[in-house]
Amino acid sequence: MKLQQLTLALCLLISGSNIFAQTNHGKGLIFPLLTLEAQSNIIVTADANHSRRCPPGYTNLLSNTNLISLAERKKLEEVTLKYKDVTSNSGPVGSVFERWGLRRTKYVELTGATDTFWVACFSYTSSTAQEEIRFRYNSILAKFRTKEGDGYDVVLVSDSIITYQEYKRGALDGLFVALHDSNHPNNEDEHLGMWTRFIKGKVLGKFIIWQRGEQNGDPAEYRIGAEAEFKEPFDFLKYQSIPIDFAWTEVPINITNSLQNPP
Repeated sequence: MKLQQLTLALCLLISGSNIFAQTNHGKGLIFPLLTLEAQSNIIVTADANHSRRCPPGYTNLLSNTNLISLAERKKLEEVTLKYKDVTSNSGPVGSVFERWGLRRTKYVELTGATDTFWVACFSYTSSTAQEEIRFRYNSILAKFRTKEGDGYDVVLVSDSIITYQEYKRGALDGLFVALHDSNHPNNEDEHLGMWTRFIKGKVLGKFIIWQRGEQNGDPAEYRIGAEAEFKEPFDFLKYQSIPIDFAWTEVPINITNSLQNPP
């Protein structure tokens, strides 16, 4: 997926745009990111046509410890600073550039993207961790993993996080967020646009998408634009109708594609 498409999709998603609205066909509320046939065993309490006021416990500020722990917030701040001065041949502090690698979006069937792209591959001098970074205009897409498969994927635009997703042992596990107001000068005022948690590759608990309140006459208010609760671990990626995981996969370099020039 091209960066412009990725950013547009996320902006539309977390703004509650009707482009993601699905008619419910008389069957109740519909969570906009999943196929219809996958929604029989989940509890949907808000959708694009039925938003609701946000309870205080789910206020979408990064400072809300009901959603983001102090340790997680500190991690987000560290990740933001980590890539501030990174370039294509000068990686994060403690890393060494190794090579260029070819990659392709993982969910081709959902994104329609078949193009390949280059990432800069870095290793770390004090650990076995590896880092892959894609540079696009004023944006950075990074994949950080330890040898055990622990780490994160992050998208930053103008030095601010747009999306962040954690991994353990190669599977989504932990915090999964998208942010509003990513370039706000005061981090305390940054708002979550999407929030959930994965456990061993599956969603468990709430999945919340917030939207601005313009349509309700209060532009300062954030409402819950879509909300679902998963009582049991749910294979969200298998049934996603709109890609929320922008992971990429390795493309073997051959004579043909090696003629493409890295950035």
